[in-house]
Amino acid sequence: MRGRQGTRKRILDAAGELLQRNGFGGFSYQHIAAQLGVKNAAIHYHFPSKTDLGVALIRRYRANFTWWTDQLATQGLDPVARLEAFCDLEERYLREGKVCPLGVVGVEHAGIPEAMRRETEVFLGELLAWMTRTLEEGAAQGVMTYSGSAAGKALSVLTALQGGLQVARVGGSTTFQGVVEQLRSELGLPRERVARKPVAAMGA
Repeated sequence: MRGRQGTRKRILDAAGELLQRNGFGGFSYQHIAAQLGVKNAAIHYHFPSKTDLGVALIRRYRANFTWWTDQLATQGLDPVARLEAFCDLEERYLREGKVCPLGVVGVEHAGIPEAMRRETEVFLGELLAWMTRTLEEGAAQGVMTYSGSAAGKALSVLTALQGGLQVARVGGSTTFQGVVEQLRSELGLPRERVARKPVAAMGA
């Protein structure tokens, strides 16, 4: 049983890397099998169809995001530090030559399986809910300012960061940093970031 679970994890690890680099339509079971040195049958044993694999990947991203936000809460980070940690997370994808998983499936949304689309929509809802709470707390504590609702601003922030990652693939990392600086200005955050304890990175 332990060996089977280990193989399943390796398949998800490899598929996650391929998804974030090439998109869902940009890899097949053959790519995973070649990378892991296994037969296609080993992948089909755990994930009978690519839809099953795609759904498992999005559920894994959701679980990892929940774990990551729990780590922020455990560290007692304030709303500003939590938002900065999220920006750091997005920038980490850029440094690794990846696209945020939500961005990948967002671009391919019309072409991915229905079950995968549903999981992605739930993921988006969870992410926006967390972002909204963070902005609400920031405003209540007087450390963030913005016009309109927290929910509307959360959508604006996420859209800017997702778009920034896409543009940075062409324009380079400085374009993404420019997006982050603009968001900090719009939220009334200090121009210079305060040195803080590093936040655990979210798994793949």
